[in-house]
Amino acid sequence: MGGVHSSLQHCLDNMEFSEHYGNFLKNYVTEGYGEFDLYYDPLYETSLSEQGHRSIWVVSIVLCSIACVLGIPGNAFVIWIAGVKMKRTVNTVWFVNLAAADLLCCVSIPLSIADIILNSHWPYGEAMCKILPSMVVLNMFASVFTLVLISLDRFALVILPVWAQNHRSITLAWLLCGLVWVLALLLSLPSMIYREIVVHDDMNITLCIYNHLQDKTEGNQSAIKATHVTRLILGFLIPLLVIAVCYLLIGRRVSSGRFKSQRAFQIILVVVTAFFVCWLPYHVIGLVIEYGKEASQVMARALDPLAISLAYINSCLNPVLYVFMGQDFKERVRVSLRKIFEKVFSEDVTLRSSVYSKGQSQLSRATNSSEAQV
Repeated sequence: MGGVHSSLQHCLDNMEFSEHYGNFLKNYVTEGYGEFDLYYDPLYETSLSEQGHRSIWVVSIVLCSIACVLGIPGNAFVIWIAGVKMKRTVNTVWFVNLAAADLLCCVSIPLSIADIILNSHWPYGEAMCKILPSMVVLNMFASVFTLVLISLDRFALVILPVWAQNHRSITLAWLLCGLVWVLALLLSLPSMIYREIVVHDDMNITLCIYNHLQDKTEGNQSAIKATHVTRLILGFLIPLLVIAVCYLLIGRRVSSGRFKSQRAFQIILVVVTAFFVCWLPYHVIGLVIEYGKEASQVMARALDPLAISLAYINSCLNPVLYVFMGQDFKERVRVSLRKIFEKVFSEDVTLRSSVYSKGQSQLSRATNSSEAQV
């Protein structure tokens, strides 16, 4: 405990800024050039008290630490179970892809924690300045696009069972996942292109920022704003709409009680809900920083670390949700984690069988009726 207390105290001590440094950072934002992303500037003068600043930073560090400690082994375990130990199915392809995106995000968290403790002083060089923030944006797009694929897959299984039986395959699933990563990479490029390090020798600090903090031309500002709007629309609003429509239609069919198993849908629905809840503050704060009034921008910047930490938390949630929703509590106590994960990832097969059986019986009845008429 002494070591933890010492680390936190070191972090708090580092939050004491010089007046010159605080004004320097404040000017960057109040002039309308906030560099919102998953890496942020130190907290400068806002309406929050100094104790409020410290509380936000400490909570952010704790949440990031939890995400790292749970997310790295948890997602690695999911990849090992679903990708190595289990029989390959379409369902395991989805879960492996989702876990890979989360794991990629989690491995960057330790550097983010160090960035917080160092008051956003960037010691990792320009290459990492471009790569690390882009990795987190890549995770966001890869995760949400995978959730869209899962939702469409469930929609096909329930609403179009015969089509799903004829066209649903592991090869198609891998191809779609590959397309997801290509799209996510393309949409992450602006974060990489517009980032650079800025060295301030007089304050002995190096910042990893968007270069529109230096280049204040109208075209550059418009490009940055367009980037954030694109993230909101393609990384949040459109996926939310598609997923909501899919599960609304699925819910109407499943609620009829004609399916034996609804557990797979419940798990995915909770995973989807957790994603959008965790990422909503990120997008809201981004819009406020880019388009809000000066006072709102400053307050949003102060709350930015909490939004970032919540986004990180999402990367460690899925393995936890798989465990607590995979089986009843008594079963969860009796069996190993591996069995729990295998049950979660294989429920798709049971569901597909029941759905397909229903589709086949419908076709059979239709065929018999036609033959009788002839």
